[in-house]
Amino acid sequence: MVFEKFSEWAAQFSIEDIFRGDFSSFLPLLYLAVSIAIYSILIWHFYRFIAKRDIFKISPRKHAKIIHFLKYSLLFPFLASLFFIGFSLMLLFLAKNLEIATILSTSFAIIIAIRMTAYYNEDLSKDLAKLMPFVLLGVFLVDPSYFSWSDIMSKINSLPEFFAMGIQFILLIMIIEWILRIVSNIIINIRLSRKKPSLKK
Repeated sequence: MVFEKFSEWAAQFSIEDIFRGDFSSFLPLLYLAVSIAIYSILIWHFYRFIAKRDIFKISPRKHAKIIHFLKYSLLFPFLASLFFIGFSLMLLFLAKNLEIATILSTSFAIIIAIRMTAYYNEDLSKDLAKLMPFVLLGVFLVDPSYFSWSDIMSKINSLPEFFAMGIQFILLIMIIEWILRIVSNIIINIRLSRKKPSLKK
């Protein structure tokens, strides 16, 4: 019985039918695949960067500590702004019914959670940082109609009204980052001081 069905299927199978098919529908799928790949690569670099405990590595050059301090004082505010804008835009796409103030405060909370976990365990921080970007991708693939471009654009147009709030959150991110670094360095120094006596013995 099974053999007969297989024989019928094999009789209907034709290599010519495969190559005579219309391949024009595959072009949009190819564009989609390339877009997903590019988005995934960008997100991969983004979440690995934000999840690093030490975003700026100390170089062995002269005055390395001063340069390191200046990087966190001058460059980190710029990076904090990019992180904040990035997560806020993701939430704008995902959260239909949230107010702008709620979106900004939620983005702030996510970034702080990522930075806190980065000082505890970078793998945990990476998992947290990549969650929202890939959720956004999953929602888009399952239901592209979920995104209402008119609602998103109206929210983006109202963002200038919340500029002061955004600056406050960015300043808080910077302050908390410095607190995390100071506390982390204190803990590291305490651990090193405890190990020194055992090394002398």
